[in-house]
Amino acid sequence: MEAHARCGNLQVPLDPNDAAGETMDLFVAVVPAVAPNALEDPLAVLAGGPGQAATELYTLAQPAFSEILARRDVLLVDQRGTGGSAPLQCENINVWEGLAVSADDVVAATLECLRQLESDPRWFTTSAAVRDLERVRAALGYERLNIYAASYGTRVAQHYLRRHPQRARSVILDGVVPASVALGPDIAINSQAALDALFSRCAEDTACAAAFADLPTRLDALLERLDTAPPALDLPHPLTGENVDLTMTRDVAVGTIRLLLYTPVNASLLLALLDAAFAERYRPLAAQLVNMTSGLASFAYGLNFAVLCTEDEPFWGTVDLAAQNDTYLGATGIEVQRRICAEWPRGFMDEDLKAPLTSDVPALFLSGEFDPVTPPRYTDIAIDGFSRGVEVFGPGQGHGLLGSGCVPRLMAEFIDHAEEADWRLDASCVDGLRAPPLFASPMGPGP
Repeated sequence: MEAHARCGNLQVPLDPNDAAGETMDLFVAVVPAVAPNALEDPLAVLAGGPGQAATELYTLAQPAFSEILARRDVLLVDQRGTGGSAPLQCENINVWEGLAVSADDVVAATLECLRQLESDPRWFTTSAAVRDLERVRAALGYERLNIYAASYGTRVAQHYLRRHPQRARSVILDGVVPASVALGPDIAINSQAALDALFSRCAEDTACAAAFADLPTRLDALLERLDTAPPALDLPHPLTGENVDLTMTRDVAVGTIRLLLYTPVNASLLLALLDAAFAERYRPLAAQLVNMTSGLASFAYGLNFAVLCTEDEPFWGTVDLAAQNDTYLGATGIEVQRRICAEWPRGFMDEDLKAPLTSDVPALFLSGEFDPVTPPRYTDIAIDGFSRGVEVFGPGQGHGLLGSGCVPRLMAEFIDHAEEADWRLDASCVDGLRAPPLFASPMGPGP
């Protein structure tokens, strides 16, 4: 998709603390408000990942911002290392091939990517991104920003509030990562909780329970089978029709399950896809993986590791590997990340980046009931530090509420009225949100 915008580049120091040193270009786009007399405080959009570009997130989700765009510009700054801002992309890494090879091969491919990067990844971190955003704001002459941030982007947003509270008018945190949380060890635990919730929903649904009996035990058996005898598949690409070769290993299967759990629509298909795999019909599950990862070709894996190996893995402490191994994902991801970060260079990080944040900036927290990555308990952790924080909880929803039901309207209302002391957001419209019915077969939900 495309968006009409005013685009340009802003030169910023590669080392954020060395104004006289080497520079790099940040890609910046301003989508102008529809109204000719636009308000002076734009909405800045911060993407997740880490590794997604703000311009990519916006073009994929334009309708969700339409009510805000009616009165305000939308500011898009591709975070350094993504999109048009010196992207740290790994051309040698293909998503589904990366899942299908051994842990040793994943580590080797990632470290080969590190050697191929054109820029020093030490300067591609959250602390650098916050300095970049402030430079863009000042260069464009905006007095204050409203901020929408998704997933990892909420870390950037919170640190911007810490560094420049007077420049933030309001903030929307969608799938919040609390400043003090180190991403990694919770991923398998949170994803298992989302899968268990899906199994429980099936058990309570007559048609689903009749179609899919004893799912947890059958899943264990399937993964054991894939461990010992992974089938080689060829299938047409769901979007291009080109032939795709893929080996359905355990890692491919669990990686696909994890991605499907992100959104309620995809999660509604999961049990039927697993049932087909139980019967050794693996292509439907494989096709979903190829389809979901097709949009990740521009994902900046180099930035992902630059951030995680600086801001997360060093703060894991002792990881309970037994608890990891009790999940369907297991501990492989933790072990691979540790091996990569042992050789990936630590980057620039402000000393207070991981400190709990306190703020009086009006903040809207969006959380999904079945979010497998940033569950509602993360909002409980973060919102305590916000004297003017309000939560909107999405029943039956997954990772990110952007575009869910009435949420786009609530975001626009929140931004319009954020500074009014006696105004209260009426979010009762989200009470009607529900997860889609579970597919009881490839034909759809039961009657």
